[in-house]
Amino acid sequence: MIMNVTDSNKYLYHYTDAGTAIDWILKDRTLKLGPYTGTNDPKERKGWLFDFGTNEGRDLGKYDRNEYSSWLSGEFKNKTLVTCLTRDTGPLTGNHMFDIFKRGFCKPRMWAQYGDKHRGVCLVFDRERLQQRIDAQVAPRFPVLSGPVEYVDRGIARDLFEDQQYLINVDVLETEGKEEYLLLHLHKHYQRLFFEKMTDWKDENEWRWVTFSESAEPLYVRFGNALVGLVFGDETTQEHREQILALNHNRGVHHEGLRWKNCSPWFDWK
Repeated sequence: MIMNVTDSNKYLYHYTDAGTAIDWILKDRTLKLGPYTGTNDPKERKGWLFDFGTNEGRDLGKYDRNEYSSWLSGEFKNKTLVTCLTRDTGPLTGNHMFDIFKRGFCKPRMWAQYGDKHRGVCLVFDRERLQQRIDAQVAPRFPVLSGPVEYVDRGIARDLFEDQQYLINVDVLETEGKEEYLLLHLHKHYQRLFFEKMTDWKDENEWRWVTFSESAEPLYVRFGNALVGLVFGDETTQEHREQILALNHNRGVHHEGLRWKNCSPWFDWK
């Protein structure tokens, strides 16, 4: 997890507070896919507003923008679940002294925002193993998408020929019906809708799994041996460390800690 790592795609990282790790994640050995609208990005949390378009001269005046936006946005969001992790930033040299600044577990802002101000922990997952677990437990029931998030700033004045993720094609809608239109629109535009954020988020270097469920109720994936490591924050209490070590005892999880000396992070080899 630390030494001689050269594959920047091997691991994924999830920051959380120590209480959540102890009471839920490590106790139940599960990772939650939660409601897409529960994220902290307004693009994902708020409803989307759609325009209408036609190539066949159809009457667009009969369509109420708010009504159809509420329908399509609601269908896309209200039953969508997501889990978000961060990645290493390549290339990695294999020398941990230099690579520490590129590692997904060493992001001070993410420790502050998601890791309880450095009092929490960062879980380290083997990406391929976690993908296998999600495929086995979720994919047989619901469609699952996964991949890196792309970071792009898009202005409010859109090119309707290029940026059609927020455009309802009424030709297809009237021909195929609402249910089929949902699937067609999702298939064509899922990347921009669910795997794109503003560049202000780019340092999170996010990887996510998105699934389209039957309700907004979370799904819990048993991660098994996909959890390969855990990093304690600079301020994680000794009590929490001991509880976490006990929960992971004999489970093949490598534990490490981070300490800050002046402006530099380093490993707490204890």
